[in-house]
Amino acid sequence: MTAGRDDGDKSDGRLPDTVRQQLNRDARSRGTGAGPHKRPRWLTFFTVLMFLTGARLFLGSLDDLYRLVTRKPEVLNLESNRDPQQVAVLRAQVVFDNELSRSRPGVLALQAVVRLVLGLVYLLAVAAVLAKDVRGRRVCLVAGWLGLAASAGDAIFLSLWVSKSLPGLLPRLAEAFAQDAVRFGRPEPTGELVAEQARLFLVDGPLAMCGMGMVLNLVVLAYFAGRRMRGFYEQLGQVHG
Repeated sequence: MTAGRDDGDKSDGRLPDTVRQQLNRDARSRGTGAGPHKRPRWLTFFTVLMFLTGARLFLGSLDDLYRLVTRKPEVLNLESNRDPQQVAVLRAQVVFDNELSRSRPGVLALQAVVRLVLGLVYLLAVAAVLAKDVRGRRVCLVAGWLGLAASAGDAIFLSLWVSKSLPGLLPRLAEAFAQDAVRFGRPEPTGELVAEQARLFLVDGPLAMCGMGMVLNLVVLAYFAGRRMRGFYEQLGQVHG
């Protein structure tokens, strides 16, 4: 009789304690979003960063290619209440871009194509991350390496070509700055000030931006090459596999 009651207790539908604990852990994991389906905290930040960078590169390259195809110079319409420093920065960039498209269209076309490809790669990496594609980590690493190479190439271009082209560009810059000064009722800049601003706006400032771009791409590479992201995408591959 005792043996019969023991057999009935074992077959009354209750699970062993170890099985119940495992099931409870699985339920809590599903409820809190743990596991490979939960995005790491910093993944969203880097995804947004790559999206903004890719969109800016893509749209800017399309604008450059459009101006090259139509051979239309870039026109800058400014408001009188804009800060004079901002006016000088924008004017210097427009004058330089128009001069580059006129005298060296091949250089501008090459820059535009490189930025177009890089922007598309960034956007592809964003799409892969959002879709939880198992190849997302590799695409992000490719985007990081390409971004690093592009920033280094821009820095070399600024140091070796743009800086040497400034003396020939100064007359056009001085004329453009003088026209803006007359339009807004401000004193005309001196030749020395024009040279200083040209160096700052067209060489030193862009070089600093290249340095920031290289640092950001190195951070992206370090993050997606790290142990946490490797583990995340390994788990994601097991789920989709």
